[in-house]
Amino acid sequence: MTSVVGVHTITPAEALEGLSGVTDIEPLGPGGMPCGHTTPEALVSAARAIKERGFSHLALLTAIDGVEGSGGLEMIYAFKRREDSAMVALKVRLSDDALRVPSIYTLWSGAGPLEREVYDLFGVVFDGHPNLNRIVLRDDFVGHPLRKSFEMSGTGVSAEAVAVAVTGPGTASHTAETPGAVAGVTLPAEFDPFEAAAQPGDPALHSERLILNMGPQHPSTHGVLHIYLALEGETVVAAQPTHGYLHRCIEKLCEKNAYKACTPLLDRSDYVSGFHTELAYMLALEELMGVESTPKADYLRVVFSELVRITSHHTWFAAVGFDTGALTPFLYAFIDREKILDFFETVTGARMMFNYFRPGGVKDDIQPEAAASMIKYLKTFDRSMDDCVSLLTDNEIFRVRMRGVGMLSRKDIADYGVTGPLARASGFDHDVRRDAPYAAYDRIPVNVALAQAGDTFDRYVVRIAEMRESARIALAALEGLPEGPHIAEGVPRSIRPPAGAAYREVESPRGELGVLVVSDGSASPWRLKVRSPAFSNLHVAPALLKGCRVGDVIPALGSVDVVMGEIDR
Repeated sequence: MTSVVGVHTITPAEALEGLSGVTDIEPLGPGGMPCGHTTPEALVSAARAIKERGFSHLALLTAIDGVEGSGGLEMIYAFKRREDSAMVALKVRLSDDALRVPSIYTLWSGAGPLEREVYDLFGVVFDGHPNLNRIVLRDDFVGHPLRKSFEMSGTGVSAEAVAVAVTGPGTASHTAETPGAVAGVTLPAEFDPFEAAAQPGDPALHSERLILNMGPQHPSTHGVLHIYLALEGETVVAAQPTHGYLHRCIEKLCEKNAYKACTPLLDRSDYVSGFHTELAYMLALEELMGVESTPKADYLRVVFSELVRITSHHTWFAAVGFDTGALTPFLYAFIDREKILDFFETVTGARMMFNYFRPGGVKDDIQPEAAASMIKYLKTFDRSMDDCVSLLTDNEIFRVRMRGVGMLSRKDIADYGVTGPLARASGFDHDVRRDAPYAAYDRIPVNVALAQAGDTFDRYVVRIAEMRESARIALAALEGLPEGPHIAEGVPRSIRPPAGAAYREVESPRGELGVLVVSDGSASPWRLKVRSPAFSNLHVAPALLKGCRVGDVIPALGSVDVVMGEIDR
């Protein structure tokens, strides 16, 4: 796969060749993503060169602890070229006594929250980061739970588990005797989390401007989300999201589970559209195992992915009505949503937590009566949508509340790594289903909905168009459903993939959802990382909300379509 970048035509492997400090270029797992190794000192210059060679989207930033049982950890960065979805990766090896790496925040603002997550859960210190503090755990939490040395017990954290010696500027090591210590921060004896949390970030957030705390109990923040707003009169001059109230450390729990037992946990990540997280996980796992799903399973995966995209957007549509003061859209949306949930229950046995996809296929075949009912419903879907949108699209009050609010430029989209409808409403023409097809999307054309204004109203328009397109795709998949088995033969009951790594992405209702699976050859994942599109999309809030009036914050924030379970995981 090649693409023209400037005047050069380069392959992904060539994008890493000749870079100063990059050595040992090899595939990242069976999928063949080229991956080079570099040092902390060469990381920033290598990442800048990769960006200049056309791989301008930071797709993944995470860490893997104790690879193959060795000490230390590896930082892993994946970069995508949006024109053709080609990807390359970099790895940086760190020893236990030097868990420090330069921040790449100056290249991508969206790297900031991703680095904070790695700092929080692994203890890596990112030199040059403007706001290095915890992002999902309490500020007084001791230790870093995704380190292999971190152990949990029924009475809490053991002293041995928290003795992770990560030295940051101005502080000593973490120990059980210093429960307030956080790498890089010296906490006062009487720790006040609200006072501490207000200090980092934009200086406007702790100036003499009016500071408004919105959430996390606010009914319109779409979950347990807390936003600091700095106001000048009615105008927002700075914003900072705070989350972690729903953190369950799903990725840590998966390390203790058999591969098949991870699927129910991943359903509870993006609990509004769990099929997409299941599918990304299965694609990565199948790549590691060398297994291919059956043609019938590919089509069924498309059917349920598109149906759950509709129900996810139904939930968003209901909420956007509330955000602008309308109750009726909520009622209309949930009438249709319940019909689709009935189909899910008929086929999978569950309405929200499906546990339906399996390596090589799906758990159960679809019955002819269920398929016929779905087809009948999908053929009337446009008429149902007409009833829903008639309540809002041409409503004068709704248009005034949405037009010109929460503007996002293409530069903001690229800088923060925003994907999905939020990006496509600003003219970013990228959709994983079309540009890097998976399941049966290479056999069913996908028409990508786009808009140009990049405001809250255009994000509404794009999602409405996506619902109609999802119904068309699901109908085409059902009508073209091939005969044959719903799951591949020969897939072992106990899954033990060979040692290696695989990263796969799908297009969820919120954008690029990726799953990295690292195997050490055992019956449980060594590392399982979910690349949450909602996480990256939420952290564009400072650019999204700046300049909004207070009354516009809720519809602008709602247009992001956050799912806090996926953000916090």
